[in-house]
Amino acid sequence: MIQALLELDCFPAGMEMFPAANEDQWSLIQEVIRLSDYYVVIVGGRYGSVTPEGISFTEKEYDFAVECGIPVLGFVHADPNSIPVGMSEIDENARERLEEFRKKVKSRMVKDYATADELASVVSRGLIRAMKQHDRPGWVRGDQAMTEATRTQIAELRAALAEAERASLEQVATEGGAEIDDRFEHGDDEVSVSFTVEHGYDGSQTVELKFTWDEIISGLGPAMLDEASEVQLRKLLGDMCWRELLTVPDGDWATVLHPRITVDHDSWGTIVVQLRALKVITNGTKRRTVSDKAVYWRLTPAGDAYLVRLTAIRRDDASSPEKDDTA
Repeated sequence: MIQALLELDCFPAGMEMFPAANEDQWSLIQEVIRLSDYYVVIVGGRYGSVTPEGISFTEKEYDFAVECGIPVLGFVHADPNSIPVGMSEIDENARERLEEFRKKVKSRMVKDYATADELASVVSRGLIRAMKQHDRPGWVRGDQAMTEATRTQIAELRAALAEAERASLEQVATEGGAEIDDRFEHGDDEVSVSFTVEHGYDGSQTVELKFTWDEIISGLGPAMLDEASEVQLRKLLGDMCWRELLTVPDGDWATVLHPRITVDHDSWGTIVVQLRALKVITNGTKRRTVSDKAVYWRLTPAGDAYLVRLTAIRRDDASSPEKDDTA
């Protein structure tokens, strides 16, 4: 019979899946019945396990389905006396309770059956008829169950979540005040930057130069006053490396045409980690298209203040107009 139900695109939740003799399972059984579109009861030769009240769990389930207003389909064995003894109630009291239950079920619309094959047939036909007479919600895919109101609500929640994440990132960006963390190397401390110079038909060459951290911040900082991608920043650092390379004494780099500079990955990683440790930079927070997978960096308030101290042009006190005390 289970196969017959599956062929009708039904999802059977047979009560035989639950330990019927366990009263603790009754709340679960009730929930399964409430969520069912139709309730099918089959009365054969046994009354079944009984509750402490003396009623079988099957009858208790039946009564609950009727109480909930769920369409009930009853199927009763046409000739109980022909049922083998091994599948029938032997206890007289149980036989009497079974007969009473049989009469209760037959008080509503029922179908008789005599064999297992016939039972599958009458259940299938009965369900088809019930589906036509009693339109029920049924089971639907989750993506097809949403209404326009639900979709709108989900879109609003996603927008709110994105705004909260943006605000959180901005808060992180402002942590640490306007001062860098001077526990880490900075200022005139030096860092080695390794990079590769590709120059036409002559192949490539790996070079290593030293920069102070102030030179690094001065060179990259202006690009991060708004936000800049790692691709942009690594190119800027490559340009810095090339300009510095051209100043190397006894070098013939000026003869290289159209050089391609690639900063070593480890060197770039060292710089990023150090600038983050100094609280000079933080991740970008601007919204971008889904296809934009680049990593963006921006100056923190501490980084902005540090860059200003490094690069802002100061007035020459000697050129300042003297105050005329005689006026």
